[in-house]
Amino acid sequence: MRRIHALALAPLFALAACTAPAATTTSAAPAPPATTAAATTAPSTAPSTDAPANTGAVLKGDGYTLALPEGWEDATTAFKKLQPQVDTGGKETADTKDKFNDNVNVIVQTTPEIPFNTLKTAIQTQLEGAGSTNIEFKDNVQLDGADALQVWSSTKGAGDAHTIQFMAFNGGKLAVLTVSSNRDETKAANLAQQVISGWKWAAA
Repeated sequence: MRRIHALALAPLFALAACTAPAATTTSAAPAPPATTAAATTAPSTAPSTDAPANTGAVLKGDGYTLALPEGWEDATTAFKKLQPQVDTGGKETADTKDKFNDNVNVIVQTTPEIPFNTLKTAIQTQLEGAGSTNIEFKDNVQLDGADALQVWSSTKGAGDAHTIQFMAFNGGKLAVLTVSSNRDETKAANLAQQVISGWKWAAA
């Protein structure tokens, strides 16, 4: 199997320890989470209306399903070996010349909902502590109707790959969805939007 590079997962244990929980981290070998290069004109966060349909594998996780892009496969078992806290994960199936497969993983943690500003502070601190660079919070997006925080970062040892994370509260839990891609920034942003378009919360 090609290198998955589980860039930036998001164990929020640190936060849960304070009254306000939530955080992120980790990488191919436990490395941390999410954002991209410093501020420049950020690519649009709105999914393209002509984006291809998500016809890949469907991940069934804790309180959600995630339909993956065409040609992507379920890689949950491989991700769990890298980071046991991972709930589900998937990756593009086709081998790539640079031996890097774009991928996504999800971590879910039971936690009371906190304001996004508090969450941002916790994430910023955790990412910096984990050695992540180029941390940038971009416009919030919608994750199947729920507001989701969006943060990009770079992870040591991951080359030019972007770590793009989306965090949303729903039903007493915080879901952290991490997309890792070594495409250029615009293409990585478009891929991330396509991935989250396949997200559906489970019915209550």
